[in-house]
Amino acid sequence: MRLTATSPAGQHRAMRVFISVDMEGISGVTRWADVSASGQDYQRARSWLTADVNAAVQGARRAGATEFVVEENHGVEMLCNVVLDEIDPEVDVVRGLPRGGATTLAGLDGSFDAMFLVGHHAAAGDYPGICAHTISYGEYRVVRCNDRPISEGEIFATIAAALDVPTALITGDDVACARLARFVPGIETACVKRALSHTAGVIIPPARARRAIADAADIAMRRVRAGGFALPVFEPPYAFEIELRKPLGDDARRAFDERFPELTVTGDRTVSWCDDDMHLCYRRAAITSYIATQPDAVRRY
Repeated sequence: MRLTATSPAGQHRAMRVFISVDMEGISGVTRWADVSASGQDYQRARSWLTADVNAAVQGARRAGATEFVVEENHGVEMLCNVVLDEIDPEVDVVRGLPRGGATTLAGLDGSFDAMFLVGHHAAAGDYPGICAHTISYGEYRVVRCNDRPISEGEIFATIAAALDVPTALITGDDVACARLARFVPGIETACVKRALSHTAGVIIPPARARRAIADAADIAMRRVRAGGFALPVFEPPYAFEIELRKPLGDDARRAFDERFPELTVTGDRTVSWCDDDMHLCYRRAAITSYIATQPDAVRRY
Protein backbone atom coordinates (compact mmCIF):
# COMPACT_ATOMS: atom_id res chain seq x y z
CA MET A 1 0.00 0.00 0.00
CA ARG A 2 1.10 3.57 -0.59
CA LEU A 3 0.71 4.35 3.10
CA THR A 4 3.58 2.15 4.17
CA ALA A 5 6.03 3.57 1.65
CA THR A 6 9.07 5.12 3.30
CA SER A 7 11.54 7.78 2.33
CA PRO A 8 15.27 6.98 2.05
CA ALA A 9 15.61 8.10 5.66
CA GLY A 10 13.05 5.50 6.70
CA GLN A 11 10.28 7.97 7.51
CA HIS A 12 6.70 7.32 6.49
CA ARG A 13 5.44 9.72 3.87
CA ALA A 14 2.30 11.85 4.28
CA MET A 15 -1.02 10.04 4.50
CA ARG A 16 -3.54 11.97 2.41
CA VAL A 17 -7.34 11.91 2.70
CA PHE A 18 -9.77 13.45 0.22
CA ILE A 19 -13.13 14.40 1.77
CA SER A 20 -16.15 15.04 -0.46
CA VAL A 21 -18.75 16.84 1.64
CA ASP A 22 -22.42 17.20 0.77
CA MET A 23 -25.19 18.60 2.95
CA GLU A 24 -28.29 16.39 2.80
CA GLY A 25 -26.60 13.63 4.80
CA ILE A 26 -25.21 15.90 7.50
CA SER A 27 -26.22 15.27 11.11
CA GLY A 28 -29.36 17.23 12.01
CA VAL A 29 -30.60 17.78 8.44
CA THR A 30 -34.06 16.39 7.65
CA ARG A 31 -35.67 18.56 4.96
CA TRP A 32 -34.97 20.51 1.81
CA ALA A 33 -35.26 23.84 3.64
CA ASP A 34 -32.29 22.86 5.82
CA VAL A 35 -30.03 22.74 2.77
CA SER A 36 -31.40 25.76 0.87
CA ALA A 37 -29.98 29.24 1.38
CA SER A 38 -33.37 30.68 2.40
CA GLY A 39 -34.13 27.91 4.90
CA GLN A 40 -34.74 28.60 8.58
CA ASP A 41 -31.84 26.39 9.70
CA TYR A 42 -29.53 26.72 6.69
CA GLN A 43 -26.88 28.74 8.56
CA ARG A 44 -26.99 26.25 11.43
CA ALA A 45 -26.73 23.42 8.91
CA ARG A 46 -23.57 25.01 7.50
CA SER A 47 -22.04 24.77 10.99
CA TRP A 48 -23.30 21.18 11.39
CA LEU A 49 -21.69 20.36 8.04
CA THR A 50 -18.40 21.92 9.06
CA ALA A 51 -18.39 20.13 12.40
CA ASP A 52 -19.08 16.75 10.73
CA VAL A 53 -16.08 17.32 8.47
CA ASN A 54 -13.94 18.28 11.46
CA ALA A 55 -15.00 15.08 13.21
CA ALA A 56 -13.92 12.99 10.22
CA VAL A 57 -10.58 14.81 10.13
CA GLN A 58 -10.10 14.35 13.87
CA GLY A 59 -10.76 10.61 13.68
CA ALA A 60 -8.54 10.05 10.65
CA ARG A 61 -5.76 12.09 12.24
CA ARG A 62 -5.89 9.84 15.32
CA ALA A 63 -5.14 6.95 12.97
CA GLY A 64 -2.17 8.70 11.40
CA ALA A 65 -3.60 10.72 8.49
CA THR A 66 -1.61 13.91 7.98
CA GLU A 67 -3.02 15.82 4.99
CA PHE A 68 -6.62 16.59 4.08
CA VAL A 69 -8.38 18.16 1.11
CA VAL A 70 -12.06 18.96 1.65
CA GLU A 71 -14.10 19.48 -1.51
CA GLU A 72 -17.53 21.06 -1.34
CA ASN A 73 -20.19 19.20 -3.29
CA HIS A 74 -23.46 20.80 -2.18
CA GLY A 75 -24.97 22.59 -5.15
CA VAL A 76 -26.22 25.85 -3.63
CA GLU A 77 -24.39 29.16 -3.22
CA MET A 78 -21.93 28.10 -5.94
CA LEU A 79 -20.76 25.18 -3.79
CA CYS A 80 -19.69 27.43 -0.90
CA ASN A 81 -21.22 26.03 2.30
CA VAL A 82 -18.35 25.15 4.65
CA VAL A 83 -17.91 27.79 7.38
CA LEU A 84 -14.26 28.67 6.91
CA ASP A 85 -13.93 30.26 10.35
CA GLU A 86 -14.96 26.92 11.87
CA ILE A 87 -13.15 24.38 9.68
CA ASP A 88 -10.02 22.62 10.94
CA PRO A 89 -7.24 25.09 10.08
CA GLU A 90 -4.92 22.41 8.74
CA VAL A 91 -7.16 21.29 5.86
CA ASP A 92 -7.31 22.68 2.33
CA VAL A 93 -10.77 23.45 0.92
CA VAL A 94 -11.97 23.31 -2.70
CA ARG A 95 -15.03 25.54 -3.15
CA GLY A 96 -16.74 27.74 -5.71
CA LEU A 97 -17.42 27.43 -9.44
CA PRO A 98 -16.19 26.85 -12.09
CA ARG A 99 -13.34 24.49 -11.29
CA GLY A 100 -11.55 24.24 -14.59
CA GLY A 101 -13.43 21.26 -15.99
CA ALA A 102 -14.90 18.82 -13.49
CA THR A 103 -17.66 20.27 -11.32
CA THR A 104 -16.92 17.87 -8.50
CA LEU A 105 -13.98 15.67 -7.48
CA ALA A 106 -11.89 18.36 -9.16
CA GLY A 107 -9.28 18.03 -6.42
CA LEU A 108 -9.04 14.23 -6.44
CA ASP A 109 -6.02 12.49 -7.93
CA GLY A 110 -4.04 9.33 -7.39
CA SER A 111 -1.88 10.83 -4.64
CA PHE A 112 -4.63 10.28 -2.04
CA ASP A 113 -4.69 7.22 0.16
CA ALA A 114 -8.43 7.28 0.83
CA MET A 115 -11.63 9.13 0.06
CA PHE A 116 -14.31 9.91 2.64
CA LEU A 117 -17.89 10.83 1.72
CA VAL A 118 -19.26 13.06 4.49
CA GLY A 119 -22.90 14.11 4.53
CA HIS A 120 -23.88 12.17 1.42
CA HIS A 121 -27.43 11.08 0.61
CA ALA A 122 -29.44 8.30 -1.01
CA ALA A 123 -30.16 8.07 -4.73
CA ALA A 124 -33.09 9.43 -6.70
CA GLY A 125 -35.78 6.78 -6.43
CA ASP A 126 -34.62 5.51 -3.03
CA TYR A 127 -37.28 5.52 -0.33
CA PRO A 128 -37.37 6.71 2.36
CA GLY A 129 -33.95 8.40 1.97
CA ILE A 130 -33.80 11.91 3.48
CA CYS A 131 -33.59 14.43 0.59
CA ALA A 132 -32.80 11.52 -1.73
CA HIS A 133 -31.77 12.58 -5.25
CA THR A 134 -29.06 12.09 -7.81
CA ILE A 135 -27.40 15.29 -9.05
CA SER A 136 -30.60 17.32 -9.59
CA TYR A 137 -33.11 17.94 -6.81
CA GLY A 138 -36.13 18.86 -8.89
CA GLU A 139 -35.43 17.83 -12.49
CA TYR A 140 -34.53 14.13 -12.30
CA ARG A 141 -36.91 11.35 -11.35
CA VAL A 142 -34.13 8.77 -11.52
CA VAL A 143 -30.61 8.38 -12.90
CA ARG A 144 -29.75 4.89 -14.11
CA CYS A 145 -26.44 3.34 -15.01
CA ASN A 146 -26.33 -0.07 -16.66
CA ASP A 147 -30.07 -0.49 -16.06
CA ARG A 148 -30.14 0.30 -12.34
CA PRO A 149 -30.53 3.48 -10.28
CA ILE A 150 -27.19 4.95 -9.22
CA SER A 151 -26.26 7.37 -6.44
CA GLU A 152 -23.72 10.16 -6.43
CA GLY A 153 -21.71 8.19 -3.89
CA GLU A 154 -21.49 5.19 -6.20
CA ILE A 155 -20.40 7.44 -9.07
CA PHE A 156 -17.74 9.07 -6.89
CA ALA A 157 -16.47 5.72 -5.59
CA THR A 158 -16.12 4.48 -9.18
CA ILE A 159 -14.17 7.59 -10.20
CA ALA A 160 -11.88 7.18 -7.17
CA ALA A 161 -11.36 3.49 -7.91
CA ALA A 162 -10.10 4.37 -11.40
CA LEU A 163 -7.37 6.35 -9.61
CA ASP A 164 -6.67 3.43 -7.22
CA VAL A 165 -8.12 5.42 -4.30
CA PRO A 166 -10.40 3.42 -1.95
CA THR A 167 -13.61 4.94 -0.63
CA ALA A 168 -13.21 4.18 3.06
CA LEU A 169 -16.04 6.04 4.84
CA ILE A 170 -19.53 7.35 4.27
CA THR A 171 -21.61 9.39 6.73
CA GLY A 172 -25.32 9.98 6.19
CA ASP A 173 -28.69 8.37 6.78
CA ASP A 174 -29.30 4.63 6.97
CA VAL A 175 -30.46 4.39 3.35
CA ALA A 176 -27.37 6.12 1.94
CA CYS A 177 -25.04 4.08 4.15
CA ALA A 178 -26.71 0.78 3.20
CA ARG A 179 -26.49 1.56 -0.51
CA LEU A 180 -22.76 2.33 -0.36
CA ALA A 181 -22.12 -0.69 1.85
CA ARG A 182 -23.54 -2.89 -0.92
CA PHE A 183 -21.39 -1.16 -3.55
CA VAL A 184 -18.06 -0.70 -1.74
CA PRO A 185 -16.81 -3.85 -0.01
CA GLY A 186 -16.33 -3.27 3.72
CA ILE A 187 -16.78 0.53 3.71
CA GLU A 188 -16.98 2.07 7.19
CA THR A 189 -20.28 3.84 7.85
CA ALA A 190 -21.37 6.48 10.35
CA CYS A 191 -25.17 6.45 10.28
CA VAL A 192 -26.25 9.75 11.82
CA LYS A 193 -30.02 9.43 11.22
CA ARG A 194 -32.72 6.93 10.23
CA ALA A 195 -34.91 8.06 7.37
CA LEU A 196 -38.68 8.01 7.86
CA SER A 197 -39.46 9.81 4.59
CA HIS A 198 -37.74 12.21 2.21
CA THR A 199 -38.28 14.98 4.77
CA ALA A 200 -38.30 13.26 8.16
CA GLY A 201 -36.08 11.04 10.23
CA VAL A 202 -34.94 9.89 13.64
CA ILE A 203 -31.93 12.11 14.29
CA ILE A 204 -28.81 11.64 16.37
CA PRO A 205 -28.10 15.15 17.71
CA PRO A 206 -25.04 16.60 15.98
CA ALA A 207 -22.81 16.60 19.06
CA ARG A 208 -23.30 12.85 19.49
CA ALA A 209 -23.13 12.18 15.76
CA ARG A 210 -19.68 13.76 15.61
CA ARG A 211 -18.34 11.19 18.04
CA ALA A 212 -19.67 8.41 15.81
CA ILE A 213 -18.13 10.04 12.73
CA ALA A 214 -14.74 10.46 14.41
CA ASP A 215 -14.71 6.84 15.60
CA ALA A 216 -15.68 5.53 12.15
CA ALA A 217 -13.02 7.69 10.48
CA ASP A 218 -10.42 6.39 12.92
CA ILE A 219 -11.33 2.79 12.12
CA ALA A 220 -11.45 3.49 8.38
CA MET A 221 -8.00 5.04 8.35
CA ARG A 222 -6.46 2.23 10.37
CA ARG A 223 -7.91 -0.24 7.88
CA VAL A 224 -6.52 1.80 4.99
CA ARG A 225 -3.07 1.68 6.57
CA ALA A 226 -3.38 -2.09 6.87
CA GLY A 227 -4.47 -2.47 3.24
CA GLY A 228 -7.92 -3.54 4.35
CA PHE A 229 -10.06 -2.03 1.57
CA ALA A 230 -10.88 -3.49 -1.80
CA LEU A 231 -11.85 -1.20 -4.65
CA PRO A 232 -15.43 -1.45 -5.93
CA VAL A 233 -15.67 -3.45 -9.14
CA PHE A 234 -17.90 -1.64 -11.62
CA GLU A 235 -16.55 -2.16 -15.09
CA PRO A 236 -17.20 0.07 -18.11
CA PRO A 237 -18.89 0.76 -20.42
CA TYR A 238 -21.30 2.89 -18.41
CA ALA A 239 -24.70 3.22 -20.08
CA PHE A 240 -26.52 6.16 -18.48
CA GLU A 241 -30.18 7.09 -18.73
CA ILE A 242 -31.75 10.11 -17.04
CA GLU A 243 -35.50 10.10 -16.57
CA LEU A 244 -36.71 13.68 -16.21
CA ARG A 245 -39.72 14.75 -14.21
CA LYS A 246 -41.10 16.91 -17.03
CA PRO A 247 -41.33 16.22 -20.77
CA LEU A 248 -38.70 17.80 -22.99
CA GLY A 249 -39.86 20.68 -25.15
CA ASP A 250 -38.98 21.10 -28.82
CA ASP A 251 -36.30 23.70 -28.01
CA ALA A 252 -34.60 21.33 -25.59
CA ARG A 253 -34.64 18.52 -28.14
CA ARG A 254 -33.03 20.81 -30.70
CA ALA A 255 -30.40 21.89 -28.15
CA PHE A 256 -29.44 18.28 -27.50
CA ASP A 257 -29.33 17.45 -31.21
CA GLU A 258 -27.38 20.54 -32.27
CA ARG A 259 -24.95 21.06 -29.40
CA PHE A 260 -24.67 17.69 -27.64
CA PRO A 261 -25.03 14.88 -30.19
CA GLU A 262 -23.32 12.49 -27.74
CA LEU A 263 -26.47 12.77 -25.59
CA THR A 264 -29.42 10.99 -27.19
CA VAL A 265 -33.04 11.93 -26.52
CA THR A 266 -34.67 8.51 -26.28
CA GLY A 267 -38.16 9.49 -25.12
CA ASP A 268 -40.23 12.48 -24.13
CA ARG A 269 -38.56 12.42 -20.67
CA THR A 270 -35.37 10.42 -21.18
CA VAL A 271 -31.80 11.22 -22.25
CA SER A 272 -29.11 8.55 -22.67
CA TRP A 273 -25.42 8.08 -23.46
CA CYS A 274 -22.63 5.55 -22.97
CA ASP A 275 -18.95 6.02 -22.20
CA ASP A 276 -16.03 4.27 -20.52
CA ASP A 277 -15.09 7.35 -18.43
CA MET A 278 -17.27 7.68 -15.31
CA HIS A 279 -16.07 11.22 -14.63
CA LEU A 280 -17.20 12.29 -18.09
CA CYS A 281 -20.51 10.51 -17.52
CA TYR A 282 -21.01 12.48 -14.31
CA ARG A 283 -20.33 15.77 -16.08
CA ARG A 284 -22.85 14.87 -18.78
CA ALA A 285 -25.40 13.98 -16.12
CA ALA A 286 -24.81 17.32 -14.41
CA ILE A 287 -25.29 19.37 -17.58
CA THR A 288 -28.40 17.53 -18.80
CA SER A 289 -30.72 19.47 -16.49
CA TYR A 290 -29.30 22.78 -17.73
CA ILE A 291 -29.87 21.80 -21.37
CA ALA A 292 -33.39 20.58 -20.57
CA THR A 293 -34.42 23.72 -18.68
CA GLN A 294 -32.48 26.48 -20.46
CA PRO A 295 -32.18 25.34 -24.07
CA ASP A 296 -32.16 28.85 -25.53
CA ALA A 297 -29.13 29.81 -23.45
CA VAL A 298 -27.38 26.59 -24.48
CA ARG A 299 -28.02 27.18 -28.17
CA ARG A 300 -26.79 30.78 -27.97
CA TYR A 301 -23.56 29.82 -26.21
